[in-house]
Amino acid sequence: MASKDTPVEVTESAKKQAEEMSKAYDDRPTAVLPGSHGTISGTAINDWLDENGQPKYGKDADAGDEKADEQPQG
Repeated sequence: MASKDTPVEVTESAKKQAEEMSKAYDDRPTAVLPGSHGTISGTAINDWLDENGQPKYGKDADAGDEKADEQPQG
């Protein structure tokens, strides 16, 4: 471990990782998740929507099968 007087060597891989991490602070447009009446919004929502503004996820083939989601009553 480096002491307070010893400079820390910054590697190229650390610089690349820092650059990648800093992208989280870039200004990005926000969007509202369809059907949420504005209660679910933000920059991450843009990653969840396709080019038509519809959700990319949650379209499973068995989405209509409610028995898979039911918990036993008891």
